[in-house]
This record gives sequence, C-alpha cells and structure tokens, in this order.
Amino acid sequence: MIRRTLLILGGIALSAMMAVSACSSSITTAEADQNNLENQLSAAQSSKVPAVEDSSLWNSELFNDNRFTLDIKLNARERKEAHRLARSFEAHMENSSLFMYHLLTELKERNLPIELAALPLVESGFNPRAKSHAGARGPWQFIRATGRAYGLESTKNYDEFYDFIESTDASLRYLDHLYQECGKNWDLAIAAYNQGEFAVKRAIRRAEQAGVSELNMDTVKLSAGARSYVARFHAYADLLRYPEKYGVTRPEIKNRPAFKRVQVAGRINSMKQASQLSGVELSTLKHLNAGYLSDSLKSNKPRALLVPVENASRLEKAIGIEESDSVTFSPLLQAKNDAKPAQN
Repeated sequence: MIRRTLLILGGIALSAMMAVSACSSSITTAEADQNNLENQLSAAQSSKVPAVEDSSLWNSELFNDNRFTLDIKLNARERKEAHRLARSFEAHMENSSLFMYHLLTELKERNLPIELAALPLVESGFNPRAKSHAGARGPWQFIRATGRAYGLESTKNYDEFYDFIESTDASLRYLDHLYQECGKNWDLAIAAYNQGEFAVKRAIRRAEQAGVSELNMDTVKLSAGARSYVARFHAYADLLRYPEKYGVTRPEIKNRPAFKRVQVAGRINSMKQASQLSGVELSTLKHLNAGYLSDSLKSNKPRALLVPVENASRLEKAIGIEESDSVTFSPLLQAKNDAKPAQN
C-alpha cells in the first residue's frame, strides 16, 4: 500500500515536472520566434530605409529619373561631342562634389529640369574661380552687367560672382526668366544664356514674322556659336545621366548637405586660421569659399564660412559656437535668413 502510494506520488511529480518543462520550452520557443521576427523586421526596415549618410545622391529622389524632363536625344554630332568631353568629365565632376547636393536641391525646389545641372560643366567645369577672356567669371560664367542685374555684388574683399551659393541662385533665376522669354523652350533659353537674351529674342521675332508657330532649334535661325553651345550642353547632360555609356563614372557623393555655414565674423580673421582650427585642407576651404578674394575673412558685410559638414563642429567648438547656434546648410533656411529681392 505504501509502495503504491509512493508510485502514484512519484508519477504525479514527474507529470508536473514534465508540464513545467514543456511550458518552459514553449516560452523559450515563443521568445525565440519573437526575437527572430524582430530581427527580420529590423533587417527589412534597414534594407528599405538606409541611413541618409550612407546613401548615394545618385540614387536619391534629387536625381530621380523622372526629373530629367528635357527628353534629350543626341544626334551624331552630339554623340561625338559627348565622347570627346568624357575625357575631362570625371575631373570636372570631382570639382562638383561639394556643390552637387546643393545644386540638385535648388533645382528640385524651383521645379527646374535636372539637366540644368550640366550647365556649370559646360561653363566652367565646376571651377568657382573660372575666368574667361570675355570677362565672364565664376562657376556660371556671369558677365558683369547680367550678374549685377541679378543681384551679384563685387567688392575688393568679396566677389559673389565666384560664390557658388549666390551665383547659383542668380543663374537659376536668370535661366527661368530666359525660359519664359524664349517661347518656353529650354534649348532656346540655353542658347540665350550663352549668346545673350536679346540676340536670341531677335531671332525668335524673325521666325514669328516668317510665320513660324512652333519655336525650337529647327525653326529659329541661330548663330553657329549658339548651336555649338547647345550641342555641348546636350552632350554633358547625357554624360551626367548615362556616364556608363561613355566609360566614365560619377564621384561618390552622399545624399546629405556637404557643408555647414559657420558664423566666423568677429571670431577669426583668416582662411588659414580656419583651416588649422577645422582640420580642413586650405585648398578645400578656398574651393568652397571662392568669394573671398584673399586669405582675409573680412568683407563688406558679415558672412559665414562654408565648412565640410564633418569638420564643422570642430571649428565651432574651437571658436566658441554652441552646436544649436549653427545648422547644416539648408537652401530653404538660407532663403529665409538671407533672402534679397530678385532684380529683374
């Protein structure tokens, strides 16, 4: 009787232990399944939404294929020109690395064709300090009269013709004006950018007087120089969009602002000092801040210094600026803080 009772109690205890074990195993399995699910979701989210700083500008919405709206199809002459220009394309695109995010952002904000990003390639190879024998200067090669009409200032210490931010704003306003004035045809607007607004508008009037109803490069009689310029623009636009066709590559550019505006006025006086404090090569600072005509940071009005975003906090700390006092450069913020009326 006692033995039977012990056997029964032992069986009950064993069953209880097995139940607890099964319950524990079930919980462990459920936890593992939950962890696996969370890991899968995390991996999926990571693959769908990469970190901004790790993504490429060329794969971003700013360079989306649907923003190429000019539908440029090269003719034989333009294809030949594109192959010739491909020899210097990579070097010129390296010049653009610190500016391209800003330019593509401006084009998107103004609803302008992305192909216009090729225009500084045509004009200067993205060299902010470019000068022509005809007196045009800067990355967009403004002549003095047109630049001043669109608000660009020049003093003995600072020249906004060389300032990529200021000259880009002026150029995009000018290009939009030319588009409106030249029959809303971008090829004619590009021709006018090179040959002069009034020369192309005279050609347009002659075409209209001759009964032409559809204004374009085939129906408006333009100079050989204007046609060559538009052909070069087409070639560079195709290179920018399809570099693989020509055996070249675009530089790696991250999909985020490349620089910050650091308010240095009253804190430091020279570009060389800014280079030492920020750890940025002096040549890079000069490239970003080509408007300064010497090592001196003095100008006719308080100006910020553009500094690569990865070095900006080091400079800010060195000159006593709180992080909250300086923000990554934003075209919209700049428009609010530094806007000046357009001069048409």
